Amino acid sequence: MKKEILSRFLNGTASQDEKNLVLKWLEQENARETFDRYLKEIWKDASPSDADRTDYESLLQRIHEKVQPGSGKGKVKRIFSWTTFFRIAASLILVVGSAYFLKQGMEHQHPIPVKIEKTITKATQNGEKLRLELPDGTQITLNANSSLSFSSHFGQNERVVHLSGEAYFIIAKDSLRPFQVITDEMVTTALGTEFNAYARSDQYTLALTEGRVAIDAASQSVELTSGQMATVNARLHPNDLKVNSFDFDRIVGWKEGQLVVDRKPLRVLLEDLRSWYGVEMKIDPQLNLNRRVIGTFRNKNLSDVLTGLGFSMGFDFEINGKVVFIKKESL
Repeated sequence: MKKEILSRFLNGTASQDEKNLVLKWLEQENARETFDRYLKEIWKDASPSDADRTDYESLLQRIHEKVQPGSGKGKVKRIFSWTTFFRIAASLILVVGSAYFLKQGMEHQHPIPVKIEKTITKATQNGEKLRLELPDGTQITLNANSSLSFSSHFGQNERVVHLSGEAYFIIAKDSLRPFQVITDEMVTTALGTEFNAYARSDQYTLALTEGRVAIDAASQSVELTSGQMATVNARLHPNDLKVNSFDFDRIVGWKEGQLVVDRKPLRVLLEDLRSWYGVEMKIDPQLNLNRRVIGTFRNKNLSDVLTGLGFSMGFDFEINGKVVFIKKESL
């Protein structure tokens, strides 16, 4: 390392590039020893040279005479060398200055880039399902035509996700950071549980399959235990939060490819099939869509499901690519 650069580093006149260069150099092996030797050389250079003809003894004597008149008579007893004083003062200035500039240099670091917070969104289309794991270990299965969004800083201070559609959650335990699922009409808070959350068409439900959760909805707060489901219909009963038991297969069966229908209107069921299988429905307006359906379909393709439904509901169907035509059964 060039001495002139070290000098500028110590006296504070070095450029930023030179400061960085010195700091990087000081990290190398044996660099500190070289730096110490250079400080000693500066100390020697700071000592009075032979060319300095100042009579420090006379100067000290005159000072004594100013302070204590009459003390200048005779030879002043040499208690303290003025030359030594200047050397100590110079040493202190050098050490303090070096420590200051070294500290400034060591404290200066390249600014750590700040990660800008952004929103991450995971979404599924009609006929799709998505399994994902969050940074805290929480596992989520996202149903068709659903979306889940969360902060890129998820898990650092809080665990919050926003859901539209339907998803099944297996929450990783963390007593210090509760997990929250937020939908338009319901907030679910959990520590380590499993539940199914639904938020579609003004209908919001939380079906708890394991553990306990707190629900805030319809200006009310309730706590659910395993086997209970909270429901809010934002269109018909916006201020009514209902808590009931539920059938696991009917609510959560979709996750394993099982469709359980319990007195669901045909209109709603066909809408679910449209979403789950990713098709477009063309429905005969003469078909009675208010009839309710009861049945279970396990790992069936769309054709098998519609065959069973058509037999009991009295309709025929035709599948043409991604379009399904449903018409009233001809007599």
